[in-house]
Amino acid sequence: MEKIFRIAGMTCAACVGRVESAIESVGGVESAEANIGSCTARVRYDGTPETEEAIRKAVAAAGYAVVSDDRDKAAEEGRKELRSRLIDLAIAAVFAVPLSVIAMGPMLGLFEPFLDPFPYCALQAMLCVPTLIAGRRFYRKGFPALFSKHPTMDSLISLGVAASVILGSYNTYLVYCGHEHAMAGVCFDSASMIIALVSIGKYVEARSRYRTEDSVRSLLSAAPDEASVIRDGAEVRIGVRDLEIGDVMVIRPGERIPADGIVISGESAVDESMLTGESIPADKKEGDTVYGAAVNGSGSLRVRVEKTGEDTVLFQIARMIEAARSTKAPVAGMADRASAVFVPAVILIAAVCFALWALAGKDVQFALTAAISVLVISCPCALGLATPLAIVVGTWKGSEYGILFKTAASVEEVSKTDTVVLDKTGTCTVGAPAVEKVCSAIGENEFLTLLASAESDSEHPLAKAICRYAGDRGIQTVPCEGFSSTTGSGVECVCKGMIVRAGSRAFIGESGLPDIDAGGRTAVIVSAGGEYIGHVLISDPIRPEAPEAVSRLTRDGIRVIMATGDNAGSAAAAASALGITEVISGILPRDKLALVKKLQVAQKRVAMVGDGINDSPALAQADTGIAVGTGTDVAIESADIVLMNADLRSVPASIETGRAVMRTVKQNLMFAFAYNAVCIPLAAGLPVLLGYDGMAGHMPMISAAAMSLSSISVVTNTMRLRRFRPEAFSGKKRF
Repeated sequence: MEKIFRIAGMTCAACVGRVESAIESVGGVESAEANIGSCTARVRYDGTPETEEAIRKAVAAAGYAVVSDDRDKAAEEGRKELRSRLIDLAIAAVFAVPLSVIAMGPMLGLFEPFLDPFPYCALQAMLCVPTLIAGRRFYRKGFPALFSKHPTMDSLISLGVAASVILGSYNTYLVYCGHEHAMAGVCFDSASMIIALVSIGKYVEARSRYRTEDSVRSLLSAAPDEASVIRDGAEVRIGVRDLEIGDVMVIRPGERIPADGIVISGESAVDESMLTGESIPADKKEGDTVYGAAVNGSGSLRVRVEKTGEDTVLFQIARMIEAARSTKAPVAGMADRASAVFVPAVILIAAVCFALWALAGKDVQFALTAAISVLVISCPCALGLATPLAIVVGTWKGSEYGILFKTAASVEEVSKTDTVVLDKTGTCTVGAPAVEKVCSAIGENEFLTLLASAESDSEHPLAKAICRYAGDRGIQTVPCEGFSSTTGSGVECVCKGMIVRAGSRAFIGESGLPDIDAGGRTAVIVSAGGEYIGHVLISDPIRPEAPEAVSRLTRDGIRVIMATGDNAGSAAAAASALGITEVISGILPRDKLALVKKLQVAQKRVAMVGDGINDSPALAQADTGIAVGTGTDVAIESADIVLMNADLRSVPASIETGRAVMRTVKQNLMFAFAYNAVCIPLAAGLPVLLGYDGMAGHMPMISAAAMSLSSISVVTNTMRLRRFRPEAFSGKKRF
């Protein structure tokens, strides 16, 4: 069994490793994958209540907590956590700022100490106490993690604060003993500012994560709380939770649809944009499917409930978004491996720094200050946030356009795509035949009357297309007798006293039939009384936006191939309309699979786009399988990305989204690595070696500010993704 646990308290990549180790130590657990971006852990275990309880206890013992599975309770806990962080930040800032002024004012020549030496130091100690209390969350997790030999970012902060407090207390004692020169070493202000400044960064991170989680909650809250249903012949209002499959809902204009269902009466245009990304409302009539949370237009509908609660498409989308957030992209492995050794390495660097400065003749206070600065300025947070936070924001941004990434890996993989294989029917085309042209040797209305009447009893898709075309033009059918159908050839009946035949040239069998240039379309030839009276050309229409989608892929340097089981003429006509130059026609599902494998052997990163059962093997084999949401369940299950709409522009849009996310990830990682590479030597005392030692005593505070800014910078850079809009839809670059 696989389950996603919400984990509270993770702050850096080292926390991720600690949580994973704690969970994997539980018997019955097969694997655990924690994610700091979504604060979740995806756990594969035996599914027993005993193991689940043991997992919760193991997480708690590691210094973290498993949050309630109930989304409302989890949201409330998240709000409380955010409020608590804000209160602690306010307390730390209120006391740290005046403490720093009191401590640094005399050093900067702003004023003289206004108390005797010992009371002056004691006042600083008292102002430091509230900030130490406000920073309690750092020590509660930092020291246990350190003692268990799995130090985290909180361990670095805790060590830095503890060292500052111990040094400050020692110097205060010296002042009490009459050594007034020790006032310069009272560094309670450093401890306070470390807590205050780091708390700013942590609050910004927590708020960003809460906002991204809030996006899923907003999606789910779009579903109404009540529904109007017909019970015992009367309309009543009930809670959505009380809906049952088979209930008939009454949906009035402007109302949100409470659950998924089938329209049984009425017509309306329904806005499904929040589910599919389509801005144009979809026309709905009897027999059509509608989805929960969609907004009804101007017509009234009666809808039979088919799915309720967490079985609805709305909840499936939310689950898919959460699942993607709880997984790791392959690029995150680099950050995880670095973070696994980062914190211990920083502690070692701090210890070596202390020893080297002591050996170089510097006093204990200077050496300890340099060590504290190294501990505080090192930032595993930026490293840990670089990938998962970008994935979280990117997957949500994709969902706004009806693009659902199933895993974080699919976001990274689709960004590398250089070859797209497109199925034809149902992907590039509408997937339903339609009459394109009518050629009649008699009056068109009379011709359509005879043809539609002859085809009215047939279940063939071409017959349905003909009847639909005639019906749209107000043609009334007439009774026929002696109907017979020959599979794959045509139909025959007696209509208006004449034998009417409709089908292929071979089926008609009459002499003198004209040459017909079908141009890749299917020709249905019609005769009446042994004479040719006309024909219709039927095709599967190209989706209106498909040529633009292909053009966008080509402009982005992506090779586009059409692979279809249709005949060569039909495939060539469709490819020509789409602007595709590489076409492979008449192939079976195993041939599509072989094509994908052949491209992969040639070192191509292949995205396969399809909608049918016959596409599922190729979808599963491709580096990225993209299923059109109107397709079959099998195709959707086999894919890595699901398009909730039939707009083929979503294919280049998904590639653009993946590239934007990975571009942001690389920027974040580059910044995080560069930050640590530059700042750690500075904190260790490089400026002193170069002759600039004026700020040496204040480096812990400067380090705390730099550390917070590094995390804030990564978060801010990632939040730029919120403004991203794929060029495939906008036509212009906005990110």
